Order: sequence, then C-alpha cells, then structure tokens
Amino acid sequence: MAAPPRFSRQQRKRVLRYAVAGNGVPLAVATATDFSSHHTVFFIGAIGALLAPIGVTVFTREQSPIGFYAAALGGLPALTMMQAYSGGVASGYSILMMMAMIWFGIQASDRELAAGLGILAGCSYLPMLIFGPPAYPVNWGHATLLVLVGVTVAMVLRALTRETQKLNERLRREATVDDLTGLLNRRGWREAAQRELARAARDGTSVGLVLIDLDHLKEINDTRGHDEGDRVLIETADRMRTALRAGDVLARLGGDEFGALLMDTSDGAALAAVLAGGATLAGGAAEPLEVAPP
Repeated sequence: MAAPPRFSRQQRKRVLRYAVAGNGVPLAVATATDFSSHHTVFFIGAIGALLAPIGVTVFTREQSPIGFYAAALGGLPALTMMQAYSGGVASGYSILMMMAMIWFGIQASDRELAAGLGILAGCSYLPMLIFGPPAYPVNWGHATLLVLVGVTVAMVLRALTRETQKLNERLRREATVDDLTGLLNRRGWREAAQRELARAARDGTSVGLVLIDLDHLKEINDTRGHDEGDRVLIETADRMRTALRAGDVLARLGGDEFGALLMDTSDGAALAAVLAGGATLAGGAAEPLEVAPP
C-alpha cells in the first residue's frame, strides 16, 4: 500500500507557499464577505482554518506528531465554526470544507483519511444536534450532501494520487534497476553510492568497494548464444546476493562489470567478504571471475 508523500526541505517550502495562498485567498474572501455580520466564532474558525494547512506543512508525523495531527484533524472543526450563525451546513461557507478533504485525499495515510471522513461526518451532523438553531439550523439534506461530496472528493483524489505514486515508483525502478539481473544499473549505483557514502561519512563508518568482472562473456555470447550469456549474468547476480549482506549495495555497472559497496565494514571484513564471495562466484559462473578487492 502506498505511503503518504514525503517532501524534501525545498519541496516543503514550495508546498507551504501553495498552502498559504490556496487556503488564505478563499478564507480572506469569505471573511471579507459581509464582514460586519460575522460573529466572533467565525473569526476564530477562520484563523484556525488558516493555521491548519500551515501546521501540516511545517510539522511532520515523525518529529512533531502532536502539532501535525492537531493541524490535520483540527482544520475541519475550524471550518465548521465559520458556518455558525450563517446557515450552518446550508451556508455558502460549507464549501470551504472541501479544502481540507483535498488534503486528506492527496497526503493522508489510510488511517488519517478514515479519521478525516469521520470528522467530516461529525462536523456536518453534530453541531445541529448539540447546538441547533440559530447557530446551526437543522438541515439533514445539506449535511448529507456535504458528507457525500467530501467523501467523493477525498476518495477520487486518493485513487489518483496512489496511481500516480505507483507509476512514479515504476518509472523510478525502471530508470535505476537493471531489468535482466534485478540489480541497480549504473544510474542507480551512482545515486545509491552517493547517498550511502554520505551516510557513512556522517556516521563515521567504513565502506568497502568490490569490483567484479566476468572474463570471456563476449566469447560465451558468440559461441553459446546470448541466452547462455544472460544466464551467466543472472546467476552471477544471484550469487552476489547470496554471498554479500542484504544491506550492501549491489549493481551491474556494464555488460560484464558488477560492483558492490560493503557498508559498515572493516578492511579485514571487506577482504574476507571479497575472498569468500569471489570463491562462491567463481565456483558458479560459466567462466572464471576477476574479483578486485577495495
């Protein structure tokens, strides 16, 4: 199941600008309309509704869960406050609830989306039952319509977002993974090596580099056919996975060239892995292998 989108620092800044503009402008128009007729509860709700999208952009689920969920789940009640003494669910301000449902559809997890839909239903029906007229006139039809439209908006955006994520993941995989062996290709190796080396530098850990070259692969292709050459490449990749650890970075760098980054390893452990892995690979390959230790 696809996870909610994660933003880099630069992306977060851009999303914050969109959040402020996309929510601030409608809220400003709503506030300016019949300004003198608004009650205090309306202005409190407008402020809360403006802070909610800022909060879910500034805070993160991992680092600031209280701030994040207060903003994510507090936006709908804030928007509901703007409906007080202006018609309740039949108010023109009820359409602003869709701003929150757009966020739930695009960025929420499964549980967050379920919580958002529950809060939408509660904000549509409960004010009529708890407070009633004149703040929230009873109008079951408009409340039901509001819930149905909100659910539709969130679920449609949810489906589109998840399909887009799956497509992006497939394109990313096709761009960085060798389709024959399933190992990283040269581009994937470059990206993974840069990331892992930077992490090793931050953590102060050692990294071993292993380069593997298959001898006479061209001769195998010429004399036994490309299917046999492909079998040798696939078998080599499988034996690399077996010989090395799951956390190591493995890649096919070229036609007969393979590479591996041995993460968090000492010189002795790296050399031992090279010798043991070289023996395993040479024993299973159709032709001898040259294994170059770091």
